[in-house]
Amino acid sequence: MSERRTFVVGDLHLGRSSSRELCADFSRLVAEECAGQRLIVAGDFFDLATDQPNAARGQAIADVFGAHPELRSALGSFVEQEGELSLLAGNHDAELGAAGAEAELAELLDLHGDARARLTVGPWFLRRDGVHVEHGHLYDPDNAPGHPLVVGARPLGVHFSAEFIHPTNAHRYLQANDGTPLNLFLSAFRWYGPRAPGVVLQYFRAAFGALHKAGPFYRGLEERGLGEERMAQFAEDAGVPRACVEAVLGARAPSTLESFSDTFARLYLDRVVATVAVGAGLVGLGLTMGRGARGLGDGERGDGEGGDGGGARSMAVGSLALGATLLVASWVNGHDRYRGTVVERLAAAARQLVATAGARYVVFGHTHREVLTDTYANTGSFAWPAEAPGRPYLELCASGRVERRYAARS
Repeated sequence: MSERRTFVVGDLHLGRSSSRELCADFSRLVAEECAGQRLIVAGDFFDLATDQPNAARGQAIADVFGAHPELRSALGSFVEQEGELSLLAGNHDAELGAAGAEAELAELLDLHGDARARLTVGPWFLRRDGVHVEHGHLYDPDNAPGHPLVVGARPLGVHFSAEFIHPTNAHRYLQANDGTPLNLFLSAFRWYGPRAPGVVLQYFRAAFGALHKAGPFYRGLEERGLGEERMAQFAEDAGVPRACVEAVLGARAPSTLESFSDTFARLYLDRVVATVAVGAGLVGLGLTMGRGARGLGDGERGDGEGGDGGGARSMAVGSLALGATLLVASWVNGHDRYRGTVVERLAAAARQLVATAGARYVVFGHTHREVLTDTYANTGSFAWPAEAPGRPYLELCASGRVERRYAARS
């Protein structure tokens, strides 16, 4: 048999409500272009964090396949007919990195005999001829786990998927999580109409829930010791030196949740507090001025001459001044603090892995943004191809090149 071609796809975010077009397009890719070849899924194949965040992994995946039987059939046939399938865990399907996932998925795909050996499920990264493939959330502070070999405390981004997007079905925020608070607030009314107040309320519930998991309450640090114990076995399974695994881990981003202040700032709660203070100050001034005008109209002494009215006005002015100061400070700290930073972080991490971790080329997913350079490629999102001419994926060519491919859309 000739050398297998290797394809990499990422970020399908499959759930029970995924579109028939997405499932049909992926099933066609698997059955036609990838038939008999090697297919690597670079994370977030399933969207367990948003679809059924509190369900058992096996049941959640079974429900996805139950909603899309053609997808299950296509994957099972692909592996049974000599195809090799490797799934890497992402932040939205981190449970694939826990023990038993490979056997569970093989059972769900009804794989038998040698076919089971052609299915692999990994918690972190893999190497193929010097090409390093992983999802990439390890380098994104909002989604970095405590340790990539431990399925533990939810990072901030996954917390919001489970506690905000899942209960509200506000799925458009999966693609718009790096905007400013005002834009995201207004978007709720554009996108969800009468449901918008409930969506906004759930956002704040999730935000304050995140604060209860941040700083001194963050459990991810406790997971690192367990992850360290698993490093040697992972290196052996991945076929790389332990030093390589250490170098990859060294490029990780610290989780936003490790710092209470970073979490507070990431949620723009400083700007929310400032806006509330400004609003309270304006309302207070309006009320005291109204009372003063009525008093003068009745021939009484104005509030400005003393009494409780003067104190109320001073409090209103103080609230307005404090809010304005906080708002200016927040804007000085960055009007839009996060747009594009994840894309930049993953590009920087790719450069670091080439320089320090023995990688010839790096492939990530996660950002949903296509990239293709001499040493780094990002798969983009197969589910959300934006303005691309088709659904994006990559081919790792035998010549050492990485080439962009597009699957036709239904």
